[in-house]
Amino acid sequence: MKFNTKVPEPIGFQLAPMLDVVFLLLIFFVVTQKFILNEQDLKVKVPTAPKSTEEASRAIDEIIINAREENDELVITIDREKFTREKLSDMLKRMVAVNPNQPVRIRGDAEMSWQRMADVISTCSQAGVWNVSFSKQMPKESK
Repeated sequence: MKFNTKVPEPIGFQLAPMLDVVFLLLIFFVVTQKFILNEQDLKVKVPTAPKSTEEASRAIDEIIINAREENDELVITIDREKFTREKLSDMLKRMVAVNPNQPVRIRGDAEMSWQRMADVISTCSQAGVWNVSFSKQMPKESK
């Protein structure tokens, strides 16, 4: 007795789902890298301090202010954009109007004069920001 059996076509490699996964991973890494690069001014070298018992975690909507001195002038940057004290104050006032608990982290250069740092802190205070923290790095271990 003769049976007609159809041999199914071989299942091919499904490329569309693979491309979706690859593009999603690519987008994830590109977006993550952009956030990491924008928050730091590479010319700012934060001061060192010993590790405290409780390390503060970063807030999601935290604004990172980079402050340094260049040619005896205060240079303030946020996301690679330069700000004057007046422009910074205006931006912070708008942010505080939306979120009264707006967190701000100041990355001040270790070589910057205390007066310049006090100017940045004063600008934040005058804008109504009370949730201010400071960046530091761990001291290098001596061998």
